Amino acid sequence: MSDKTTSPDRTDAEPAPAAPTSTPKPGRGVHLTERAAQEIQRVIGEQKFAGPVWVRIGAKGGGCSGFTYVLDFDQNGPTEFDLTFTQHGVQLVVDKKSEFFMGGTTLDFNDGLLDRGFVFKNPQASGTCGCGTSFSA
Repeated sequence: MSDKTTSPDRTDAEPAPAAPTSTPKPGRGVHLTERAAQEIQRVIGEQKFAGPVWVRIGAKGGGCSGFTYVLDFDQNGPTEFDLTFTQHGVQLVVDKKSEFFMGGTTLDFNDGLLDRGFVFKNPQASGTCGCGTSFSA
């Protein structure tokens, strides 16, 4: 008969609970493609920020369709009004109000000669402008 007691330093102890995932659930958060993450990391490297850098993604009123996308670097980090995600090594911040209009959005990067830049693919958008920088929901 074996007595199976576990202590913190034993290797056969039960595994610790998994850490919460930072990947957004389907239909929630903002998803970052690997191409977009590589471009963001390239720009962060060029800018030589001091300290950690968050990428702030959101929506604000304006533009020809009602809302304009926001993409910026934030060295202050998240507040209690933000949701955070880490994808492909990039720390993302989305304020909760923007997430309501942008849940499930994918941020990609085009590197073609005529259409170079970040592209938002928003399933919540009921309409977009011709240049793709604003949307209606």
